[in-house]
Amino acid sequence: MQATRRNFIAALSTTGGAIALSGFLGEMRVHGREPHTTEDLSVGTKPARILFNENPLGPSPRAIAAVQQAATMWGRYPLGESPILDTKLRKLHGLPFNETVPGLSLTRAESPVGDTDLLLGIGSSEILKAIAWAYCSSGGNVVEAHPGYSAVGAEAEQMPHSTATRRLIPLDANNGIDVPAMLAAINADTKVVVVCNPNNPTGSTITLSQIEQLANATPANALLLVDEAYIEFLPDEKTISAIELAKVCKNVLVARTFSKIYGLAGLRVGYGLAATPVIEKLHPYMLGGLSLSMTGVVAATAAMDDAEHLEATRKLNLKVQETWQREFPRLGWKMSPSSACFGWVDTGSDSRPLVQYLASRNVLISGGGRWNLPNCVRISIGTEEENNRLLAAAIGYKNS
Repeated sequence: MQATRRNFIAALSTTGGAIALSGFLGEMRVHGREPHTTEDLSVGTKPARILFNENPLGPSPRAIAAVQQAATMWGRYPLGESPILDTKLRKLHGLPFNETVPGLSLTRAESPVGDTDLLLGIGSSEILKAIAWAYCSSGGNVVEAHPGYSAVGAEAEQMPHSTATRRLIPLDANNGIDVPAMLAAINADTKVVVVCNPNNPTGSTITLSQIEQLANATPANALLLVDEAYIEFLPDEKTISAIELAKVCKNVLVARTFSKIYGLAGLRVGYGLAATPVIEKLHPYMLGGLSLSMTGVVAATAAMDDAEHLEATRKLNLKVQETWQREFPRLGWKMSPSSACFGWVDTGSDSRPLVQYLASRNVLISGGGRWNLPNCVRISIGTEEENNRLLAAAIGYKNS
């Protein structure tokens, strides 16, 4: 029996948290291995939690104020608020829209008003999960970079009675996505091509021209997913964003999230932008308008107006990364150039003892074992205080 929409709905929890966890676990399942991590969130008190690529500055003050004001509405579904967020995102990305009018809507968004549509989700994780079910239920392969964010491939492989396979393409010598190798891996059986730009966990980017090459090589009945979860960390994001490409190509979807630079990871709001038929194909595998939370919707809507908070986050990211580039070589570590809010570091030896040592000192980072690359670690930016704790603990480990 093939994986079906009924299988999908039966497998889904009705909570956004379960979908977020599913995406996170999917990232860690590589080559069929179960998730493995030594980062224990219960260690001590107030750990330096620099492993999940969260915004250390937290949410925008405007988002916090909006949530506080909406507290009396927590007994309601966001049936009037979700269309406001949807329209605001359409305006941001230059999509046609119908001006939002007061009232309730049982759908996540207004009806499509053009060739390109937008879909709100429980973080981008729900959209990535839906892509796997919509495109890979009848088999085929998923082409993705390795290491990369592998939620779609992992989900496709683990669906009930799945015959879908994954084609993991190693990064190039500079830890960048090997576009020629990915192009060579795409064939008539390819259902989804995944590009995370900037790539997670390395922080590398590819050009818009390279994305266009991948779009042209992707079969018409398949999908090129461009995951732009971290693209807002770039000061010139429009030069590499595939948003405009998704408006003219019928097999390209761009996914974005409010979890990273906007600091709303705990509220689970994301969205996808693609040709209207692509969005319509995903709808049966989404949980529907009632699954979005009032808190997440009003927070995301307000966060979009706080350019100052976004710029403060970018400045902190740049400052911490400059410190890393200066200090990590003194530890014998080599960090790849990163355009995101984390660093991919080759420690020169098995990183598991290092990860455990840092965790014992309340400094939590991601070991490369998650990606079958035990010599590497991924370190998220933290506050300056957290970064100082990281460096002090790393020096202690080196001298131990």
